[in-house]
Amino acid sequence: MHLVMIGTTGLQRYIFASGKRQQIVGASDLIARIEGEWADQALKRVFPGFDRDGWRLGTHDAELLVAGAGGVTVLVRDGAAGKRLVTQMGLLALKSAPMLDVCGVVVAYEEGSLAAAIRRARRDLPVVREQRSGRQERFLRLPFVEDCSASGLPAEGLYVEGEGEPVRSESAVSRAKREAHPKALSRMSAIAGTGWATMDEIVDRLGVEAEWVAVVHADGNGLGEVFGGLDGLTDGPDESPDDGHSDGHGDSTGDGPDDGPGVAGSPLPPGERDRRHAERIGALSRGVDGCAKRAFAAALRLTARELASGEPVPVLPLIIGGDDLTVVCEGTVALPFARHYLEQFERMTKEDPLLRPVLARLGRDGLSAASGVAIVKRNYPFHFAYELAEELTGEAKGVKSWSSALSFVALFESSAPDLGRIRSSTALSGGGGRSASPYLVGVGGGDDRASGRRWEDVLEGVAALRRRDPASGEALLPGGLVHELREGMCLGEEVATSRFELARRRFEKDAARTGALRTLAQDGGLTWTDLEGRTVTRLLDVLAARPFVPEGPGRSEGGVA
Repeated sequence: MHLVMIGTTGLQRYIFASGKRQQIVGASDLIARIEGEWADQALKRVFPGFDRDGWRLGTHDAELLVAGAGGVTVLVRDGAAGKRLVTQMGLLALKSAPMLDVCGVVVAYEEGSLAAAIRRARRDLPVVREQRSGRQERFLRLPFVEDCSASGLPAEGLYVEGEGEPVRSESAVSRAKREAHPKALSRMSAIAGTGWATMDEIVDRLGVEAEWVAVVHADGNGLGEVFGGLDGLTDGPDESPDDGHSDGHGDSTGDGPDDGPGVAGSPLPPGERDRRHAERIGALSRGVDGCAKRAFAAALRLTARELASGEPVPVLPLIIGGDDLTVVCEGTVALPFARHYLEQFERMTKEDPLLRPVLARLGRDGLSAASGVAIVKRNYPFHFAYELAEELTGEAKGVKSWSSALSFVALFESSAPDLGRIRSSTALSGGGGRSASPYLVGVGGGDDRASGRRWEDVLEGVAALRRRDPASGEALLPGGLVHELREGMCLGEEVATSRFELARRRFEKDAARTGALRTLAQDGGLTWTDLEGRTVTRLLDVLAARPFVPEGPGRSEGGVA
């Protein structure tokens, strides 16, 4: 028996290589075809009559184990057939998406060693990829050719973008992405529950009208550990949900009742052990993928409720696969959407009937996630914005052992971003403290360690800045005062503390203004020492978030869609 693992890397780099919205959207659809359309075509060419839902290795020549996140894992009887499958997938990608690098490995294994074969394939796949020629060698520069106007790659033809537009040179890569755009809109509209025309309008809005746009990236926490943990499970049965649901209390020791071999510590036959492992891998993969899609849909509904505009939420779902999410949206949508997605992902993974039995065996109640949000001007290079969002996601994973978290940056500069410099710039210049980011959402927000670092703390700070005196209509915290506090943070901790204390004394006889001021503070001041011993503040993040947090009666405190 053999295991075939096929995958690709640099998905986001492939998507954001061009700043043109049509090509970004088209590229996302080409990636989605790896696990969908191309996988089905390749499997049916190598295994006529293949059915991804009905075929199992015990009764057929192949079984699709995992399909998601730009890759597939297949079990096959014959190693030669596995190699033909890798070839077919590679050819489909080469012809339809020339710059997309798809490769695979075929690993032979003995009955009973499926878990070890998966580990070996995950280890070998990056090695095989590094040994192959780079994608750039597909686009040689000799003899001299004109550059593509969008990608800078060698042009293969000419095209006119619209009536009255000049003729432009175009590479094979750009052409493939552009031609995939209409089909991509159909896929995105199905995911978002809107019409094709509505999704097309959103693309135009983000490319022409929106002042601020954002890249939101989210990634599940500890999924590698969860998949790795399946290897160590005993041979006892997983909990079987009644009527498609589970009560979440599985047998974590493997000593529970069973209808066959494996009870009371009796080892299962090797073939049955492989079958159990394959079922767990498949259930975990499908469960996480389904939770991510349902969390996206729920977050979209909650964001629409929060904005209360009556218009479709301007979000483009570029990647939703496995535990990965990457969307491009309008700046005013990004923060509420990211917050709702994280909360809904937590909730969905706790309730999912596929996940609960497997997670219960691993001693987990659910899964958490981390999100990075990069808010930039419309014409800012998108590949820089994504790289920043990815860095921010890494920052949010700093608390992954106990909470979901959100990190964000609203970028006002035009140079390439450096998150380390952005976060420490105030402290390095002698200022009062660095950002308290990441901010915790979901269940982890109730932990004592989250004090001062909950996303709710940021929202309350924004609300305090917006609060007005009911009699005069003036802001409770004048703009000049807020500017002085911000300036104080840049001049040093002593200056910031002094200015905050002066403001507190100034308002000590005004309960409303004092309350608003205290909302910006933690432990009686603008700065405090976090669990890592750093001097931090959330004032600067509150000020940065203010233009991008919805206001008015529609603002939600979270909830169930």
